[in-house]
Amino acid sequence: MTLPTGTRTQLADLLRGARVLLLDFDGPVAHLFAGHPAPEVAAAVRQFATVHGIDLSETRTDDPLVLLRAAYRHSPESGRDVEAHVIEHETRAATVAEPTPGAHELIRTAIATGHTVLIVSNNSERAIRTYLARHDLTEQVAQIVGRPFGHPEQMKPDPHLLHAALDIARAAPSDAVFIGDSITDALAGTAAGVPCIGYAKQPERAEGLADADALVVVDDMHTLATALRP
Repeated sequence: MTLPTGTRTQLADLLRGARVLLLDFDGPVAHLFAGHPAPEVAAAVRQFATVHGIDLSETRTDDPLVLLRAAYRHSPESGRDVEAHVIEHETRAATVAEPTPGAHELIRTAIATGHTVLIVSNNSERAIRTYLARHDLTEQVAQIVGRPFGHPEQMKPDPHLLHAALDIARAAPSDAVFIGDSITDALAGTAAGVPCIGYAKQPERAEGLADADALVVVDDMHTLATALRP
């Protein structure tokens, strides 16, 4: 995606004008389920749920986090059991997850230009921490704000995680910019008052992010690293 000159300027102004960079994890930083595919994880979660008497048959999805939400609707105890199982799979996936091209460059460029970087994700902190350790990024990320165990209602699009990240960074919404790849990310950013940059690998995703009020949409994380450089 070649950005018009005005959009490139807007992107640079957004990134350089923020002292805090908030990053979603699965998508903008890594392809979490690249080596441990989400449909396989979903199938394993369904099997686990069936063995434990949790009926997820009406939830037709290959997204493990959608199944997690459904388990909590079954009962809080069922939800916690399923979530613990999901965390095991997320962490296993993190041991073989592939970096999103340009993401590590963006993180290191952000640190070099005086930004504070936090990861704000619906994935588990344990999985994210495993990935960062594999790639020597632990010290680059000030904090991980992951899915709060037992509280699926606090996952994006609810702004709770973004508010928590801002509190940790002692930042106002206008001091930050949030980079996400889903409509739920853009909605959470809007609800928290944080400007959102969308990352979209597919054109249809780009349209959805723009419709959800992402201020700029890019298809390459290298673009963001370049925009951050003086």
